[in-house]
Order: sequence, then C-alpha cells, then structure tokens
Amino acid sequence: MVLNEVDLRQVRRIGDHFKKILREVFEHIPRSAHSIAGMSRWTGINKSTCQRLVQALTKTQDGIDVIVTLPGTSGLNQFYNRFKSLLKDEACLEDFHQLITEYQNLIFNYASSQSELKRRLLFSRAHSTTSKDTYTEKLRKNAFELNKEISGEEVDLYLGINISRVNKRSPTYLDEIIVANRIGVQLTKHARPFVQPFSGSFREMELKDPQLFSEKDAANVKASQSGSFIFSDFSTPQIEKCFTGVGGLRNNFLIFNHTLEPVNCNKFDITITNLDIKSQSNPMRKGHKVICQNIMQRSPARRLVLLSLIERELDKYRSIQAGCYPISLKAMEIGHSPEDLWSERFADTPEIKLFNPTEELLSSKSGISHIDDLLAQTFLLIGDDPNNYVGYYLDVEYPLWQTSHRFYYEFN
Repeated sequence: MVLNEVDLRQVRRIGDHFKKILREVFEHIPRSAHSIAGMSRWTGINKSTCQRLVQALTKTQDGIDVIVTLPGTSGLNQFYNRFKSLLKDEACLEDFHQLITEYQNLIFNYASSQSELKRRLLFSRAHSTTSKDTYTEKLRKNAFELNKEISGEEVDLYLGINISRVNKRSPTYLDEIIVANRIGVQLTKHARPFVQPFSGSFREMELKDPQLFSEKDAANVKASQSGSFIFSDFSTPQIEKCFTGVGGLRNNFLIFNHTLEPVNCNKFDITITNLDIKSQSNPMRKGHKVICQNIMQRSPARRLVLLSLIERELDKYRSIQAGCYPISLKAMEIGHSPEDLWSERFADTPEIKLFNPTEELLSSKSGISHIDDLLAQTFLLIGDDPNNYVGYYLDVEYPLWQTSHRFYYEFN
C-alpha cells in the first residue's frame, strides 16, 4: 500500500527530526567513535549495526533515507543501553530514547514490522509525485525566498576560486590566493553593508583602498607580495567608490557601502581577490597537516560554485574531503585534529568534481559564461602556470544561508 503525500511528508519530517537527534548525540561522543569501526570499538556493538547508525547521519539525503537506514528497534535499544553508561548528557540520552519510541510508533502506524515499513516507504517515495530531489530543492528554494525577505539581502551567484601553492622563496610556507566573485548582489537600503571576509593567516589588513586590476595591469603587480585587488573586468564600474574600509575581529573583512554611488541600492557585481603570501606552514614540511579552502555564504543565494586548485606536487600526498559547515565552526584552528575539521554538521554533502585548469571547458559545463576568463586572469595576477595545478569544484543550488562550503586536504 502506497502512503499518500500527506503521510509521506509527515514521515519525512519525523526522519529529519531523527537526524537532528543523531547529530546532537554525535556531538557528545568521542571523535574517534564517529566512524563505523570507531563506533563499534567504543560501544562493543557489531559493525553492521554501527554502520546503520553512522550512515543514517552521514550518508542520507532526507528523512525517509534516515528511517530506512537506521538499525531496527532492537539495534537502537542496544545503543541506548550502552549510551546510558557512556553518555554524560541526560537530555541527549532522553532524546535518543524518544527517537526509539517514535520509531516504534511509525511501525505501529504504517506497517506490521520494521522491514515492511522500509519497503512501504521506498515504494511510496518511488511512486510519489514529489521526488526526493524535488522536495529538497523546494525546501531550499523556499528557505532562500524567506531568508532574503528577512535579511533584505540576495545574491544570484557566489563564485570562489581558491588556490594553494608552495611559496617559491620560502618552501616551508604556502601562499593562499582567494578570488571572491559575487554576481547579482541586491541589498535593500536598510540591509547590512556588503562584507567580504578573508581568512588565511588572519593578518590584519592595512589598506586604504583595494587596488584595481585588469589584464593591462599584470606587469605592475608583484605576485610575491600580499595584497587585495578588485578585478575591474568582473565588477560593476567604479565599485571601488563604495569601499569604506576594513573590519571584523581581525580586521580581515573588506566593507563596501551599497547605498553609495554607483550602486545606490541597485544590483551590482563585485570581484575581490586577496593574495596572502606565506599564509601557513607547508604541511609537507612542518606544522599543521591540513589545508582548508572555503567560501562563506553571508547572504541568501541562488547558487554557489567553489573552485579549489592545489599544486600538483602537493596533490600527490593528500586526501580530500568537502562538505557544508556552520560558519560558527572555525575553518582552521591549530588545536583541531583533521577528524574535528571534517565532522559534518549537515546532511548536505555536495559532489566533488574534477576539472583541468588548462582547458576552457568550465563555462560550457557550468553555464557561467565568464568563469574561464576569470580563472585565466587569476593566473595572470599571480604569475603562475595553470599546468602546475589540479582543480576540483563544488556546485550547489540554493545553498544553506550562513554556512561555509569547504575543501579539506589532509597530508600524511
């Protein structure tokens, strides 16, 4: 028997709530127990049961997936009995027990057994007029529409290009190059000013104005020195007149007043590039063994694309992972271990795609007409050869507001 659309939406919401509870539980268990093998060692429960619990958090796309993936009530009760002696947070333990009760109620309400419930859910979703992808996309789009009304902010496209390379003069350090291309920025009169944060080494920025850059200016730029630039070919003309200074806790935010001319609260494009020379220690030589490249989504957006480039010599010795994280989780803290950094806080895990920086194919693949020219001008600015790099990218429709999409590279 197929569940109707109303019941299916209700079950999906319950599954989404289950995932929230699981996320909170994982916040209170050791990082070493976040993997299947680690969970099995920590709890003493067999790996197949642990796999179902871990993957219900890390490998599911919506609430239906969560319910289908979870272990049965007997398996969940095994975890509850172990968590009673392992978890210190009583509220978290109570929520997990409530999850088991609600799961049992689902079986009573919609099936005669756990296996039948799973079969019915999968069958119902397959015959639903609203597919899983359509449902998720609708939620994202609705969130975008609501958030832009609340904030008075919207952006058509967040496009970022992040490059990590070994410093030529001091090989024990890396350089970081970040291109922040924002298309179709619309801020109401009473909205916050436009702010572009840069992370890197967290050095305070000391500049009166970002330097304008176009192809004709390449000969005048020293790629061995840190600096901030406005790519005039990819920005609203005279956008530099809106620049009002730097801010943030570490003075590493560039601030633009959108109420000034030439913007005057109309839509505008802006592309700011920051060269951070010797931004961190080379993970192949010393220090922290992780490189993070990220794009912070400060305003509600229709689309987000992040290009990540890393020198081929570095790429030989790394593992890579990407995900969506809350802005509150710091991108890079020396005290973190790679496991801490890679802890996913959202179900949203965008696909990592590979591209060749030397081939002008991204514009046709992505539908972003200027992306190849922007990449070419970036390499012109830094005086480097794209043949020296390997490229990866993420492409997300209606990304979650106030999140950060990140690539993490870990080195042995």
